[in-house]
Amino acid sequence: MQGFNMGRYVPPDQEGIYTGNQLHKKKPPGIHGGTQTVRFEMPFGIFCLTCDGHIAQGVRFNAEKKKIGKYHTTPIFSFRMRHVSCSGWIEVQTDPKNTRYVVTEGGKKKGGDDEEGEGTMMEEIRIRDPNMPDDPFAAVEKKVVDKAGVKKSTERIEELRGLSDRQWLDPYEHSRKMRRVFREKRKELQAKDAANEAIRDRAGLHIELLDEIPEDKIRAQLVEFGPDYGDKVEEARTKPLFPAATTTATTARDSAKGASKRDTAGKTKAQLAAEAAREKLQSEIRRNTRARVDPFLSFDKPKVGLEFKLLKRKHVGAGPETETELEPQSCAQDGEQLDEPSGEAVADEIGRVQPGISLGLGAYESDDD
Repeated sequence: MQGFNMGRYVPPDQEGIYTGNQLHKKKPPGIHGGTQTVRFEMPFGIFCLTCDGHIAQGVRFNAEKKKIGKYHTTPIFSFRMRHVSCSGWIEVQTDPKNTRYVVTEGGKKKGGDDEEGEGTMMEEIRIRDPNMPDDPFAAVEKKVVDKAGVKKSTERIEELRGLSDRQWLDPYEHSRKMRRVFREKRKELQAKDAANEAIRDRAGLHIELLDEIPEDKIRAQLVEFGPDYGDKVEEARTKPLFPAATTTATTARDSAKGASKRDTAGKTKAQLAAEAAREKLQSEIRRNTRARVDPFLSFDKPKVGLEFKLLKRKHVGAGPETETELEPQSCAQDGEQLDEPSGEAVADEIGRVQPGISLGLGAYESDDD
């Protein structure tokens, strides 16, 4: 479906001043002579004065559109059409003053004749006057229940007003108390923000951390982390069976005690913990290096080997067919491919035994010998 005014370009400086038809000097569709035929939709229900038939709102007609005048600068248009049932003429005009449509010929608006000023009439707004004796609002306000509610509300308002007066009797003292409390709270908030920022930096988080609640603390205390048995098995597997230096048990025990006493003398717990962590890291690095280098500890490496077997060929000749053993061929494993012999080499091997290759069966002497 082609859009409205499709293909008729209007420059930006002339948009809103001229239409596409005016700019390109084209007549609008449906214009013949001085009139233009348009599709008119009935804005309201009317009765035809020619046949007394009813025309509902929304019924469409092919109407002749004419400009018959102006209201200030707003043009006044008339739409003249024929009723299909009786071929009677019906004319509807625009009323810019009252912003409505008016039936001027051949029809009558449903519900009676058009009234002057219709469209500008507004409902009367009734203003409540409490001095009027027949006013229902005044009767409601005079009830005992309403009076009791007003009295109770008045008492509560007076209490709040007295409390406010007592609290702000000395504004300087109250301001000093508030500032002191704010300074204390500000330090706590700053310390909490610094701790949260440190946690976010360590964990690499980019989210806002909420305040800690007792439920979270209890839940965290219930969580226990046990040892990783997989690491223990790997450590036991890669651990050497014999120490690097061969010493007796007594000498090693005595030297270990003396060394521990000398090392721990004059050192803090933090220094001892740092040394223990460093020694643990060094031992773990040595164990991992040994597990990487030692071929007997590398279970994940692919196994590549060669397997030899004898290939038997049938000897075709004048006598009975005999089987001979050719030189052993190596078979690759784990996806390794070997070069296949060509056709001439295979033909050369058939019917002869290469020297230096023993047969599969040994030569035994017979009973006659």
